[in-house]
Amino acid sequence: MSILDQLRKEADEKKNSEQQQVDLEQLQAQRYKTEILPKMQEIFKYMQELVKYLNYLDVPVQVKEYSSRYPQLGSLMQKDYRISTDSFGGLADIDKLKHINITFYCEGEGTFEYVVRSKTDIEKEIAFLHSKRLSNKTHRVPGHKNEDILKFLVLRKIPVRLRFEVDYEKSLIKVIINNYSQFSIYTESWQAEAIDHDFLDAVTRYLLRKDSEFIKPDITDEERNSLRKKLAKIKKTEQGIFW
Repeated sequence: MSILDQLRKEADEKKNSEQQQVDLEQLQAQRYKTEILPKMQEIFKYMQELVKYLNYLDVPVQVKEYSSRYPQLGSLMQKDYRISTDSFGGLADIDKLKHINITFYCEGEGTFEYVVRSKTDIEKEIAFLHSKRLSNKTHRVPGHKNEDILKFLVLRKIPVRLRFEVDYEKSLIKVIINNYSQFSIYTESWQAEAIDHDFLDAVTRYLLRKDSEFIKPDITDEERNSLRKKLAKIKKTEQGIFW
């Protein structure tokens, strides 16, 4: 093969690759417009109404034994529900929804305190409190001159967030729940058609602590692998259209 033939071949391959990328982006845009966006708008309408009623009725939701890490938290109450669709706590264009945030607090009165010893443990504690967005203050312990012992005062107010987020590349909707219990993080991706009224009702019942059917922490390895295969199959099917 001559140099010119080789260059021609490489140019054709690059052109085909670029066209495939354009085709893929067009498909992603089409799926967002016809499948994902309408579903996100449906979710927003449902959650907006839910938040309005929860705040108006001041629905009491008690949270007992929120975390074994801090039993001092005691009994907490869920309150102050809010909804936003941008990164600043506001509402984005309804025709360009990429994520929906429902936030609230698990809150009790006052603060609780405890002492942490050793520089390493203190650094870990500070990092944990920061990552979970827990309001806190630190004080030196009287009688100790070194920095290897520190008293923490933590506000009994835990921010919780439910987030619906568009996975644009995979044409899926990701559900993320932060700090619901035990400072956990739940993340799962769903096809748009799987998120219907029953799905949203299950999420609502879970958030209001009426049942735990939405998230099952004791999921088996077989169920987990099956879910991974399902998502991998979806991704492979999408790629197979162009490759």
